[in-house]
Amino acid sequence: MLWKRFALIFVMVVAVFVVALGYFMSFVISGVTDVSIVKVLSDPQSFDGIHVQLHGHVVDVSYMFGPKYMLRDLEDGVEIALDGKSGPRNVDLEPYVSFVFDAENYTQIRNVRVSVVGYVRYIGWATDSPSFLLEVEKVEPQMGILEMIVIEFLKTTDVADGGWDGTVEIKEVYDHKLGGAVVVVGYTTVNAIHPHFAAEAIEHHTSVITINEKGEVVSAFCVWGNFHDNKIWDLINQIWIQK
Repeated sequence: MLWKRFALIFVMVVAVFVVALGYFMSFVISGVTDVSIVKVLSDPQSFDGIHVQLHGHVVDVSYMFGPKYMLRDLEDGVEIALDGKSGPRNVDLEPYVSFVFDAENYTQIRNVRVSVVGYVRYIGWATDSPSFLLEVEKVEPQMGILEMIVIEFLKTTDVADGGWDGTVEIKEVYDHKLGGAVVVVGYTTVNAIHPHFAAEAIEHHTSVITINEKGEVVSAFCVWGNFHDNKIWDLINQIWIQK
């Protein structure tokens, strides 16, 4: 019985080690620590130079000196200054602004929760800037935001009249070279309302939708459907495109 107990302990130790090793390797490979703004604020000096990913809403605070933008965690009511212009990719933060703060009030202009990747820079005490900030490397709308944009767009197209249940599946997301994202989505309608079809039917669709940095749909094509017959449907202009 004793050897069974030792064997069990050994297995548990090995399991813990494997999990810890996996976490460590994922950190080493990605080099990015997913952390809360609260955690950084608790000891910003210890995060100096650390490559992190933070989550929140971008706030325009251009009324004040120093960085023009902050990333705010609405739940915890905390924020960190963002510097998008001195980073390695010169990130434009304006398209992601959700709030404007005028020293007294937060005015909401949109609701785009984002993930921001960058390096924490601890500067120390200064009269015209915060003592630490996040040097932004990349900004990405979170998956739920992309899904919301796609759903709101589809409501303005013929899809909304086709027995669609109002849901989509985000299959793939790609960065667009001009900014924004290209999203591959799937959705289902229960009657085919494209031209030439009158009978009720279940049709599964796959569409490729391009969203710019402002969260606007600039192109959208339904590239596959049960009844498309090798044609592509332009969702914006409502016309068929022959492959």
